[in-house]
Amino acid sequence: MSISPTALSIVHPVAVTPAMLVATNIAETDFPAWEVGTTYTLGQRVIVLSNSRVYESLQDSNVGRDPLTATTWWIEVGPTNRWRCFDRSVTSQTVAEGTDTTTISYTLRPGQAVTALAALNVTNATSMRVRLVDATHGTVYDRTVSFASQPLQSGWWNWFFGQRQQPTQQIMTDMPSAFGNADLLVDFVGGTGMGVGALVFGSQMRFGIGLQYGARVGIQDYSRKETSAFGDVILVRRAFAKRANFDLFISNNELDSLQNFLSSIRAVPCLWIGADRYESTILYGFYKNFDVLIAYPEHGECSLEIEGLT
Repeated sequence: MSISPTALSIVHPVAVTPAMLVATNIAETDFPAWEVGTTYTLGQRVIVLSNSRVYESLQDSNVGRDPLTATTWWIEVGPTNRWRCFDRSVTSQTVAEGTDTTTISYTLRPGQAVTALAALNVTNATSMRVRLVDATHGTVYDRTVSFASQPLQSGWWNWFFGQRQQPTQQIMTDMPSAFGNADLLVDFVGGTGMGVGALVFGSQMRFGIGLQYGARVGIQDYSRKETSAFGDVILVRRAFAKRANFDLFISNNELDSLQNFLSSIRAVPCLWIGADRYESTILYGFYKNFDVLIAYPEHGECSLEIEGLT
């Protein structure tokens, strides 16, 4: 028996490059751009515009040394604010700032069909609008979803009196595949300091009949917990990653294509969409192990162990 009537969806994300970016309201003004003739001091940070990365000076009297090559003088800190939602981390966020602190907008030209999109680790947002605009056919997809808070538990009492929580992610899997040259427009609206941890999109693959009961989900906590010599407990809160173990029935006609696909995405972060009913079965990460058992004449069984990214 399955906990989901739909197949397991796997989205191999598009790697977003500067060439795909048509427009955005997120400026690259985190720090000054690096200049060859400027002298930098220890700890001073700059942006290298050619790769949109932030670098920190490791020494004083740092002049004329290119951050891309002078690794004893500079250390890479990470992407600029504009590109954090496209790195491989869910924790780091692109934050609305500058003259407009209530919207985040991107117009992208992926150059391929996009049939699924996920916004993860979204904070202080009220809505997200996603559009596909084709040069010939115009707007072929336009959908707006809300980040309005929802009761933590079901039932009429919880709806009126229970504690509520704002969603931190939204998934869209109904985008048409016939418009491979369409522009992708994503617009977030929210409060001051709104942040988006990951914006993941691409073509989805579907396998199996549905997830079986017995699926296990949880988190891997990377917080530090130590006890001092005096018995005091020291807790340092750090990032965490989702994890899951899925079992699904799969038609024997799909066994080879599933194994080939999983082999092609090893060590590649993907979006895994299990059961729509359970948000915890949606992960952005990579699989650690998979096994396919040819158990019956018409269908087999597949086991997947998935580890999310922080």
